[in-house]
Amino acid sequence: MTAYDAYLTAQALADHGLASDTATTADIDAAADHAGAARPDTAHDRHTIRAALDTIHAA
Repeated sequence: MTAYDAYLTAQALADHGLASDTATTADIDAAADHAGAARPDTAHDRHTIRAALDTIHAA
């Protein structure tokens, strides 16, 4: 997963009103599919998406 994939996935989650503490693994996978991004393969990838989501909400 690239940083851009993480951003696209986080943006899709944010667009649907989800936050890093409420997004489930299924939500993250669905958001990646919706965004046309690679699905996260590891816990590290999911953490990167959650961090990107936190950053989007902080902006």
